[in-house]
Amino acid sequence: MRGPDGKALYILDPFLSEDRWPGVAVDSASFKKLSSPEKLHEQAIAFLQAAKVLCEAAGQAGENLRWSQGSVCFYCLNLATELFLKACISRSSGVSAVPTHKLSELLERYVEILPEPEFQFPTPWALSASDIERALGAQIFNSIDRNPDQLYRYGVGRDGAESAGVQFFNPGYIFNYLNHLNNVWERAWNEVSKGQG
Repeated sequence: MRGPDGKALYILDPFLSEDRWPGVAVDSASFKKLSSPEKLHEQAIAFLQAAKVLCEAAGQAGENLRWSQGSVCFYCLNLATELFLKACISRSSGVSAVPTHKLSELLERYVEILPEPEFQFPTPWALSASDIERALGAQIFNSIDRNPDQLYRYGVGRDGAESAGVQFFNPGYIFNYLNHLNNVWERAWNEVSKGQG
């Protein structure tokens, strides 16, 4: 750009003026070259790591901790779980897309692929709202409860209905759970990746 006097005018980007991590950057070129299962796996681990960072910040908030911090952590955890299950299913089946978002269905398929106890992990989404209502013989959930990712992302359904339940977040407990998941998922991913090159 030229100034009024015709000389070159440089406008500095204010967000680069005090870069905490100079020279650290990445683009998506190498990510684009990964197979579908590898992309899903990398995304799953990134969401899991994000949830850990959120847990640490939530734990440090002390008495200032708010539900929204827990909700966003659960949102990342929910997405991480979905992506991880899809990565393993895709890797083992050779199918690039797994067309469901229902974690209970994905978990059933995952257990078929990796039935050994060392690859199993507890998850609050092992049973869907429909599964629970069927077992109880009554409708107890609101529409938002049927979509955990939306519950944690928005906190309210499209119809304006709140959750029928009360969710609880303990950052220390969830942080330990995330570390456990990281270990189980690493073993599971290594197992489904054997012989994949």
